[in-house]
Amino acid sequence: MPSKKSGLSVAEYAILGLVCRQPGHGYQIAQEIAPNAGLGLILPLRLSNVYFLLGNLEHRGLIEVADRQDDGYPPKTVFQVTAAGRRAFESWIRQPLTRLRQVRLDFLLKVYFLRKHGGERIAGLLDEQIEFCQRYVSEWQALAQSAEPESFDCLAIQSRVAGAQGTLDWLIEYRQKLSAEAGECRRPPAARRRRSR
Repeated sequence: MPSKKSGLSVAEYAILGLVCRQPGHGYQIAQEIAPNAGLGLILPLRLSNVYFLLGNLEHRGLIEVADRQDDGYPPKTVFQVTAAGRRAFESWIRQPLTRLRQVRLDFLLKVYFLRKHGGERIAGLLDEQIEFCQRYVSEWQALAQSAEPESFDCLAIQSRVAGAQGTLDWLIEYRQKLSAEAGECRRPPAARRRRSR
């Protein structure tokens, strides 16, 4: 029976996203999250973690067994996403993050999966994320103004503002890069060749 607990970990969303993209068995999925490449750069997982997370997702009714391949050793269980799993993943991927520290992991994970849909979906998420970060920076800057200048509170607030501003700058830079790439893609081939000379 599927569990009713809501809210998945970022690792569970990564596994769910991979199964949404294509049914697979644990070893295949683990290869996608191998250290030092692709998803492994932001979320490296061991094979044992992948199997544990697959079990959690199956227990929650978000993935199911599509096939068991017993023709080799070890036998392989191929998982596919359920309708509930696809809805959960699509809902998660569209939502901007409301905690700044999630940007370096969760946001990059969302971008990884959205890249197959082209820049438009990434741009939409980026715009919402930039808007959130701008509000966040403004709120903390207002707090910094009201803090005693030489106090520890002021130092801590300034640290938050600096971190948030760095994240905001990175998001804006990435958004500008996407816009430039989209403009380059829409330009006629002859204009692209002239520009590259």
